[in-house]
Amino acid sequence: MKKLPLGILGAMVALSLIIGASATFSDYNASRSVHWNITTDDTELIDLCPIQPYAYIDTATGELVLDFSPNNPNYPGYGDGISPASEYNFDEVFNVSNHLWEDTAIVVRITSSDTHVEFYSADGGVYAVADGTLATASDSARDDVCFVLQPGQSKKIGVDLSADGDSPRDVWNEKMTIKAYRLGTEPAELVGKCGQ
Repeated sequence: MKKLPLGILGAMVALSLIIGASATFSDYNASRSVHWNITTDDTELIDLCPIQPYAYIDTATGELVLDFSPNNPNYPGYGDGISPASEYNFDEVFNVSNHLWEDTAIVVRITSSDTHVEFYSADGGVYAVADGTLATASDSARDDVCFVLQPGQSKKIGVDLSADGDSPRDVWNEKMTIKAYRLGTEPAELVGKCGQ
């Protein structure tokens, strides 16, 4: 008789953990399992901070990792990945800030090694490098975006993950590069496209 209430309590705790982990997950269309690893090219002009538990800084490598596998240290042994033939949109995955420079505005560029990983900001102010259009939702997310941060400003970056054509047990290791330039020293292809 005493085992039944403990079992119910355990199920309630497990359910609350599952519900609590989905804070800013905005939509989902699905089928099975993929692991994403995102690598940063950190410079002293920017400060990166993971916002969600599926994103973390790997202390051994310094990489910003987006991990939906059982290897995620925040959920060790749980989760097998994302589903094939699916698209996931996370509005706030990590934060980029200009808190390291008190008097210098910076232009930040974020690129992905594959269009399976695209970026946007639900708060606005992030632009596609290709044509300068806003990337403010999953439908307008791009694999090459840029924006300007004034001293003390920060920007929450969302990620659109597309697993079209993938199969169960596939593992994806995509690279993300983040570069920052003092405003006015950015490459010519960014001039006038990042909200300057």
